[in-house]
Amino acid sequence: MSEYCVVVAEVARARIFTLEPPEVPEFDPGPKLIERKSLANPQHVAQESEYWTETRRGAHREHTAAQRAGQVVGIPHHNYDEHRDQNERQNNKAFAKDLVSELDRMIAANGFRHVVLCAEKQMLGYLRPQISSHLHGDIDLREVPKDLANLSPHALHRKLANEGFLPAQKKRVPPA
Repeated sequence: MSEYCVVVAEVARARIFTLEPPEVPEFDPGPKLIERKSLANPQHVAQESEYWTETRRGAHREHTAAQRAGQVVGIPHHNYDEHRDQNERQNNKAFAKDLVSELDRMIAANGFRHVVLCAEKQMLGYLRPQISSHLHGDIDLREVPKDLANLSPHALHRKLANEGFLPAQKKRVPPA
């Protein structure tokens, strides 16, 4: 059973790992990070153009055509950005809540004592309120404010071990 759980997250996706001891300690250097769960933010899977569309396409074409003809026209005004930002924040909050709920389930099932949370700063802002309301008890929570979501399990383990967040992988001892 692992004592360590590692979460790497960004607004588009998150991955949950456990640090597992070697199966055969004599031959396997261990411990190793094993990916247990991968979550995707459904609002970030689609390209932005697929879910943010301008509903007044004809108005934009008419305005551009009038400008080319040398006509003076007013500048079109659209308030889409505020709604997009608010919608994106709500989606990111919901994703953070889902991620912390999954982490909470995994902690309850596996009894982790240490959680290392690696996330870009924006995502940490969404995760902190969720974690403070969900995670209780004697869990040692350590934050790493870096986007490490694209690292392989081996590279992630090496980086976190070098920074003192995880036990290092033991060196392989050649047979005598």
